Amino acid sequence: MKVSEGTTTGYKDMTIPYGFISKTENPKGLAIILPGIGYTVRSPLLHFATGAFLNNGYDVLHINYQYHTDQYDHFSLEELKHAVIADVMTVLNETLRDDRFQSYYLVGKSFGSLAMGEALQFDPLRNAKTVWLTPNLKEEIVVDAMINCRNEGLCIIGDKDPFYSKLIIERLHTNQNMNFYIPQGANHALEIDGQTFESIDLVKDVIKKITEFGLK
Repeated sequence: MKVSEGTTTGYKDMTIPYGFISKTENPKGLAIILPGIGYTVRSPLLHFATGAFLNNGYDVLHINYQYHTDQYDHFSLEELKHAVIADVMTVLNETLRDDRFQSYYLVGKSFGSLAMGEALQFDPLRNAKTVWLTPNLKEEIVVDAMINCRNEGLCIIGDKDPFYSKLIIERLHTNQNMNFYIPQGANHALEIDGQTFESIDLVKDVIKKITEFGLK
């Protein structure tokens, strides 16, 4: 396995780390993973999703913005929303200039979903498949992006997630390109409170859904 890391200068001159992971010399494509604020690529869902993509012949790009660290304490929530979009686009423009991959997946967890609509306007990603992991359905920018998305998509959110809304999900069903998995009793981490083994099984189910979403 080959891992290469880099940094770029993002919003308000903050340093944005990113990492490329490759397991094959001839990848099928690239999966781009946008983590949440505190839910990093080392957290269970994104760790195992990374492994699933690698094992199915894809390279993986992690955009490792550091919004959970002290250096962003002076940022307001609105500034962080602007930052995630700007930072994701900066990394994409820096790392995918040659558009060398034949296919793409864009995976956004929670706060990372805020940047997905803008990212899909980036030319190499116009036909990317999208995975919306616990998207922030209280943000109209996210809902609009999901409703208007022409890319094939998979939305995964638990009915106990504070961002879950039955009414919004009904609106999203108007997009025939969007598929849904809504595990009952699952919270924002896609775990079931107080149920360790059931939570582990749920993580397995989520990774299986992502793997079946065009990888097989």
